[in-house]
Amino acid sequence: MKTRHRYLAAALGVAFAVQLAPLARAQAADPPPAASRLTKYKAQYQVSYRGIGGGQLEQYLHPGAVAGQWVFESRAYPSLLGRIAVSPDARQRSTMEVTGTEVRPLTLVFDDGSDDSARDANIVFDWTTGHVRGRAKEKAFDFAVTPGTQDTVSVQAAMLQQLLAGHEPKSFWIVNGPKLELYRYWPEGHATIVTPYGQFDTVVWASQRDGSKRVNRVWHAPQLGYVPVQAIQYNKGQPDVQLKLVALER
Repeated sequence: MKTRHRYLAAALGVAFAVQLAPLARAQAADPPPAASRLTKYKAQYQVSYRGIGGGQLEQYLHPGAVAGQWVFESRAYPSLLGRIAVSPDARQRSTMEVTGTEVRPLTLVFDDGSDDSARDANIVFDWTTGHVRGRAKEKAFDFAVTPGTQDTVSVQAAMLQQLLAGHEPKSFWIVNGPKLELYRYWPEGHATIVTPYGQFDTVVWASQRDGSKRVNRVWHAPQLGYVPVQAIQYNKGQPDVQLKLVALER
């Protein structure tokens, strides 16, 4: 069912380019390396699909078990109606290595929460050989990738790393299951956004996959360390999936 697929993909990834820590400005010393700016946080978003409430999405960024590694996890808390599209047992977890200003994805695991593995994904990046291998949508794949390539979750950390460093990213190559896709990014100014968590002054960033009619927009709040407070995916100019921040732990 196309609607189910779009909701699931958007709900677990529509933060598209999203999240992290306070932007500290050192006054008498050089700024710390970008990796040290990351701060663990847990955010909950209210999710709606074309105006219909679907429940909440939780995103949790935290250090991994190995020094220099970070983990970005997502889980859904669908409403009764939302359970038509998303299982409450759905989980997504990306492990990445952060060195300086570079974010390198290591593994991505997605479990849609059902007994059927048709939509599950397991992806492993081998940076020694420059390859990514895995299985997604019941298809095995193995292809070459270049430095800077991200998965659908690590790109959120990579985007934030760029913002925290004061840079403006132009594009990212993203591994989306068995496909390698190019996404363009561009700034769209500033806006004041009201969410259930409060009102925030934000910087707006948009992204679009080459050849797609969908545009993703994310509103990042500098006062929250650029944690997104709102994200919307538009299809042919009309909003499809919308996320609004309702809770944040830092």
